[in-house]
Amino acid sequence: MSSKTPRYTLADSLDPETLAQTFPNYDDQLVARTVQEASDGLFEDPESVLPADLADNLENDLYSHQADALAALQDGDNVSVATSTSSGKTWIYTLYFALLKQQNPDARALFLYPTKALSTDQEKAINDLFNDLGVDATAETYDGDTKSGRKPIIRDKKDVVISNFAGINEYLSNHVKWNDVYGNCELIVIDESHTYTGVHGMHVAWVIRRLRRILNHYDADPQVVCSTATIGNPKEHSESLTGAEFTVIDKDGSPHGQREIAFWQPPVDEENDGHRYISEDEVVPDIRKRAGSEAARVTAHLGLNDVQTLTFTRSRQGTEIGAKQAGTAAGDHPSDEYLRVKPYHAGLSKKKRRGVEHQLKSGEMDAVITTSALELGIDIGGVDATVLAGYPGTRQSFWQQVGRAGRGGSDSLSVFIPRNDAIDQYILDDPDYLLSDDVEDAVVDLENNAVYARHVLCAANESPLTEDDMKWFGPRDRLERAVSVWKDAGRMIGDLDRGAQYNGAPRPQSDISMYATTDELYDVRCRNDDIDMEPIEKKRAYRDYHPGALIMYDGQQYEVTDIHEDRYQPYVEVQRVNTREYTITISDKRVHDLEVKESRDLGGGFSIYKGMGTVDVAYTQYKRMDIDGRNASSGMVPIDLPPVSLQTQLMWIELPNRMLPEVEAAVNDEEYIEPSEDSEFAGMSPAQFTVAGGLHGAEHGMIKMAPLELRLDNSDMGGLSMPMHPETESPVWFIHDAVEGGVGFSYSIYENFEEIMLKTLARVEHCSCGRVEGCPSCLMSSQCGNNNEPLHREATQLILDEVLYHATD
Repeated sequence: MSSKTPRYTLADSLDPETLAQTFPNYDDQLVARTVQEASDGLFEDPESVLPADLADNLENDLYSHQADALAALQDGDNVSVATSTSSGKTWIYTLYFALLKQQNPDARALFLYPTKALSTDQEKAINDLFNDLGVDATAETYDGDTKSGRKPIIRDKKDVVISNFAGINEYLSNHVKWNDVYGNCELIVIDESHTYTGVHGMHVAWVIRRLRRILNHYDADPQVVCSTATIGNPKEHSESLTGAEFTVIDKDGSPHGQREIAFWQPPVDEENDGHRYISEDEVVPDIRKRAGSEAARVTAHLGLNDVQTLTFTRSRQGTEIGAKQAGTAAGDHPSDEYLRVKPYHAGLSKKKRRGVEHQLKSGEMDAVITTSALELGIDIGGVDATVLAGYPGTRQSFWQQVGRAGRGGSDSLSVFIPRNDAIDQYILDDPDYLLSDDVEDAVVDLENNAVYARHVLCAANESPLTEDDMKWFGPRDRLERAVSVWKDAGRMIGDLDRGAQYNGAPRPQSDISMYATTDELYDVRCRNDDIDMEPIEKKRAYRDYHPGALIMYDGQQYEVTDIHEDRYQPYVEVQRVNTREYTITISDKRVHDLEVKESRDLGGGFSIYKGMGTVDVAYTQYKRMDIDGRNASSGMVPIDLPPVSLQTQLMWIELPNRMLPEVEAAVNDEEYIEPSEDSEFAGMSPAQFTVAGGLHGAEHGMIKMAPLELRLDNSDMGGLSMPMHPETESPVWFIHDAVEGGVGFSYSIYENFEEIMLKTLARVEHCSCGRVEGCPSCLMSSQCGNNNEPLHREATQLILDEVLYHATD
């Protein structure tokens, strides 16, 4: 920790009386507090599961879940350990490998982590434990940062090879060099396995199957350990991810200190003129201060009171802005001291990230504003507090972030500050939702044929494909279709009967981006300067990096000057600027070529569907906003870029045509809304515009509330609603995955349709905004390509009510 003298104890730093005296312009923002009492933990004698020579070298007893996992592993099971942050999961697989090494001196293992930073951090912890145990074993990291001279030494000599799945994807093509590792591999560890969902999860699942296939080629069948945070489906997720069967260990025996969780409502923004005309009871979330700016003030208050704080925000740009705002807030704080604060996110260079990690761990930093990059188990020491600028999308992520404070048995503090959207306000209204035992399921979908086909091509490069490979890539007809596609493309020869062999340029593994469903990535280059930024997907380039867009990176603001696409490696060109603005992009969307995979007739003309379809998105305009997000500082500026098309997964809800006049009749015509003269909806009557607002509101509401049931981010989804769609010939709203080929999110919404719709209706009904068009806490979305037009709250309720009536009848 820092050398400053603490002014208050941890518990007192957010005491209302203390806040009234020390927090600038405190206005009763602290609305609720809950305390989770300390737990002493449950312990087991190490000798119950380990031989005496290993057990005697341990200074402490094992936690009960560590002993349970070791027992299951010794029974030959694959094990998924789903316990809390800082519960000693690393000890489980390290101790087990020490036991394997005693039994077989030639045993090797692969320990795989989601980030290079975590690999580096864990390498030291693992070797320290081997040393304490007196085991003749060493671990070393092998990744893109490893010096070439070390690589053969690690492959040939090191007992545990630490790496990541991006690396394994590449190394499988040279498996002959790895024959000793693969031939003697007795254990695979997949750490932080809950992070493998969505697009990345799909890629990892196929890399694991390719890895297990090559291990099988070398007559190795290692056990697998998945180390995961608490999720709702650890067994299902581990098995989908790996293709193996698992035993789950989820009864956590680790101790923890007292944990206080505070719920903090941002105050009214005095710069918003709307507050002048309403009473205190009529205040709605979107005239309050933004979560990010209020989190910066709370961070400054805690940091200046010697409470080392880790603040989580949703975006890289948010970390940069948040660090600046926290520094400014410190200047307004009565302590009159300097706040040592920096941003942290994956877009920073490795050197900068390591520097921040060291400063945080050594106590040289009062606060760090981070994305979820520090949600994982990188050792940053025992910070005192976490601040969450908005709900991170899942209860699992919420507890993972909260658990970063007070690691070990020390007390901790966490502050939740809601954004002005539906989920955050739902949580503020009902904090017990977060405190319940239910946790979302993690989704790994293997149906994306584009991703599947790329990995089949890589597998053929690694070893010819035969009928035996249906075990890894079946069923047969799917594998044969993929082989046929690549044969037609001239990149594969042969067939499954004789062996389908790769026939293309070397190393097709290099063409796979582990975070994208396409290979088309755009570099980011700065005019007359350097910028160390990771490549971005085309869709993100068009949405966020179009000409005129403003971005923040590493504390510096940039304006996009051009996109260069007429070359082998496309790139975005930016230049440094210094403004108090950011940009919002407007889009048009079309859904067509629907292919139904499954449907449910709800009765009364209502039906829900899941299937595939084409989504065309045209990013047409943008506008500049003041950095506080309140006022537009420019008119709409056109964007000259072609549409982006996705063939992706969707779910949709079709309504009977009678619903339109029924909703029109049910809404008082005095509550009708009208399109403006320059609106794209100008041809609609007020009644039609109102009904369209109900459909649009239902679409928005379901997308906004889906993360309450499923482990997904609603930024991974999109939607479209239409009073009449040309293919369905009925009123409809769509929810689609926002990536090529889909990732299973919209299909999961289809499977959990009633639960999500019930929560959506509850939020819309109970929102305190009282507005006809709703607000960001119920219907409005910052991702809406139509600038949240039209929306009608009562029409939305009527439509949701009617659909639910038939769905649950």
